[in-house]
Amino acid sequence: MKLKNRCGVVVITMIILGIGTLFSTGMGAQEEGWQIMRADYGFKNRRNDVTDILKDLIGRGGVNGRVAVTNQTMGGDPAVGKEKSLHIMARNRKHEGGFVEREFDYNEGGFVDVRPFAVRRDDWDDRPGNNGDRDRDRNDWNVFRIVRAYYGVQGRTVNVTDLLRSHARDGMLNLVVTNSVLGGDPAVGADKILIVIYRYQGNEAATFVREGNTLTIP
Repeated sequence: MKLKNRCGVVVITMIILGIGTLFSTGMGAQEEGWQIMRADYGFKNRRNDVTDILKDLIGRGGVNGRVAVTNQTMGGDPAVGKEKSLHIMARNRKHEGGFVEREFDYNEGGFVDVRPFAVRRDDWDDRPGNNGDRDRDRNDWNVFRIVRAYYGVQGRTVNVTDLLRSHARDGMLNLVVTNSVLGGDPAVGADKILIVIYRYQGNEAATFVREGNTLTIP
């Protein structure tokens, strides 16, 4: 009986220690945040690489802590008439070292909660501070600002943020989306799109325009 009791104590102790290890691992992973490795949006094999767009939107905190999964925020409609989804592949650092990988899926029309994901703190530099000057915030209410801009298709994109900012005039942006205007052709032979994330009247939004069409914001 004593031997059985001792074995029982050992087993229970091991279980408790195991649960404690799992709990601490989960806490460690939660503190790190999930790092997005790749994200694509679409239907079956008709999907667009939206990794850069999603990282930027999540890194900036989304709108009220969420990022809407729509054709507009994801940079276009890769499968017209189909019910699309956003697929995210992410990884997190384990408590004892190494990484664990996980996949996240969201249906079109849904929302991505930004809290579980790692945030790039440097992207918050140009956001109004919570304790900033209120008069400045009121003056900036109607100011139009380009946050990020990408041009290309399915992973073959270039950052054209500074280029678009240079084209803005009197708080507006109006231009025809062409290779010459945007500094070159990042995907020769492909139908490209321009994706612009911007801030206006205290809100952030995203829009996309296909090559050859005219972009007008706001």
